[in-house]
Amino acid sequence: MKRGHQRRVVTPGYNQRRNTFITLFWPKRNGFIFNTYAKRRSREFKLHLSNLLRYARRHRAKRVVLFVDHAPCHKTKNVKRFIRAHPILRVKRLPKRAPNLNPVERLVNKPFKSAVCTNSSYSRIDDVIKAGRRFLTKYKQTLGT
Repeated sequence: MKRGHQRRVVTPGYNQRRNTFITLFWPKRNGFIFNTYAKRRSREFKLHLSNLLRYARRHRAKRVVLFVDHAPCHKTKNVKRFIRAHPILRVKRLPKRAPNLNPVERLVNKPFKSAVCTNSSYSRIDDVIKAGRRFLTKYKQTLGT
């Protein structure tokens, strides 16, 4: 690059983002499930909870205890109604402003962001989604080992 010239970095833009809901299972050998959506609203969180319920039924779980943070989509009336309608789900809220207590932040989100987002440039949002899914699928296999 010549001196005095600035390199143009292609980015997908501020308006193009995707949100991934991740539910980590304990014990670790069970891994986690994830769903990627265009928005982060209560509607998408309910879809993620529906997928979680299907997974729990397939594995004959009697109870699912969710530890959730204080994201607005976790606290809506719509989500509270959904959780009340499914007695298998129990919700425990993590304290506010305490991401270090959320194991998903430490075990999944931090490696995810460093592998997919840091020092990477994607020309399309679909490329970001593919890279994210590829990372999470591969990481899911190695998490319990």
